[in-house]
Amino acid sequence: MKQKVFLFLILTFLTTSLIADEIVLVADEWCPYNCNPLSDNPGFMVEIAENAFAKQGHTVKYITLPWARAIANIRDGKYDGIIGTGRNETPEFIFPTTALGNATHTFYVKKDNPWRYKGLDSLKEISLGVISKYSYGKLLDDYIKPNKGGGKVQTNSGNNALDRNIQKLSLGRIDALIEDKYVFNYYLHSTQSLDEFTDAGVAYSEKVYIAFSPKIAKSKYYAEILSNAMKELRSNGKLAVILKKYGMEDWRQ
Repeated sequence: MKQKVFLFLILTFLTTSLIADEIVLVADEWCPYNCNPLSDNPGFMVEIAENAFAKQGHTVKYITLPWARAIANIRDGKYDGIIGTGRNETPEFIFPTTALGNATHTFYVKKDNPWRYKGLDSLKEISLGVISKYSYGKLLDDYIKPNKGGGKVQTNSGNNALDRNIQKLSLGRIDALIEDKYVFNYYLHSTQSLDEFTDAGVAYSEKVYIAFSPKIAKSKYYAEILSNAMKELRSNGKLAVILKKYGMEDWRQ
């Protein structure tokens, strides 16, 4: 009898583990990392996830939410994973061992503005546009948090936060904004605004991931799938093919 019960439990476990999951990933639009969910080019991180999980029989559903709400929902276990987060930003989440991107947090100004980033003291000369709950690496704790609300740091939130920051920069309502270089360049090319803004220096670089909810039992399993898939996609050349669609190269080259 005990042997039959044991075999039944083993079979139940194997059957349950083989059930195809719909894995729900959330984030605000951060193209080319994650773009419009209805687009043929939903973002290179989305395509990596779709490729990785399809091989294990799972599907991916990608939903856009304001960043702060996306973090809160993953923290509470409402959805499975979040796209484009860093380890310092959401340390309690479940991360794959391999990063899915590298964010370079860069300052941008109008082309006629001579200001350039030369350390924290140089930020005292400008008003800076940021997005609520974004990481920005060490700059978040070193400058953004201590200076919120005083006019030196202006915060936007919601799905169109980057668009509003760029509009404020264009109109002179802020002197500079900070954004990942791939995201900003992708925006400039898509809106044909290449001649209006310029790079004013790099604040910080950090690895970014798709991370999973600490409240969901399968999160470690999902993270392991992504880690293994990244190794395979690099070795078989498929990662390079995905990145090329978005005008990018492997950040580890």
